[in-house]
Parts: sequence; structure tokens; C-alpha cells
Amino acid sequence: MWAGLSRSEIDITEFKKVEMRVGRVVKAEKVPATEKLIRLEVDFGNTRKQAITGLGHLYPPQHFEGKLYVFVTNLKPRKVRGLSSECMILAAVTSEEKIVPIAPESEIELGAGVE
Repeated sequence: MWAGLSRSEIDITEFKKVEMRVGRVVKAEKVPATEKLIRLEVDFGNTRKQAITGLGHLYPPQHFEGKLYVFVTNLKPRKVRGLSSECMILAAVTSEEKIVPIAPESEIELGAGVE
């Protein structure tokens, strides 16, 4: 079974609580003394947030810079290695367990909502 697909069902009202927006990664850097963690600074048009992602073992930081991705933006901030993670990049997991960050196929305004 593909990773992440065995979770329980949720009601549509629960799903509607999740805010997803398009943001551009303006800066990406490895988190010191870690193999997997990358700190992303993300521009959503009217605000910037920081995301700490565990994709550093799959992609170098420069892979993310300047690109648009879809993020969950209304998560409660949490500390990861002393850094605040304020949003989360969305990624798909293939049947071969390859992880691919979700990106719009064309240029779109920063902060655009995902429905």
C-alpha cells in the first residue's frame, strides 16, 4: 500500500478546516547538523512563513528556491530543531515510495487558495 493512504476517513467539514495556498520559496537552506531537514522561507503574497521540511535527503535546497508549491498554511507552529515551522509543503508519494512536492503546472498568484 502506498505510504499515507491508510488513514481513517474524515468528514468534509473537517477537510474544509485545512487551508492550502500557493507560495514561492524565496530562500532554502540546510538545517545545520541534520541530513534531512531544510528550512524554507515562503512568500504567500501578503505574508511570509517558514517551513521546516524533511526532504533534504531527496532534494538539495536549491531545488526549491524560486519555485511555486502548495502548502498547508493554517497549522499551529511547531518547533523543529529549535526552528519554528509555520506551514507544510504538500507532496505526493508514488507507488515506488518516491516523494514529489506538489507544484502548480503554471504561474499563479502568490497566496492563491487550493480547493
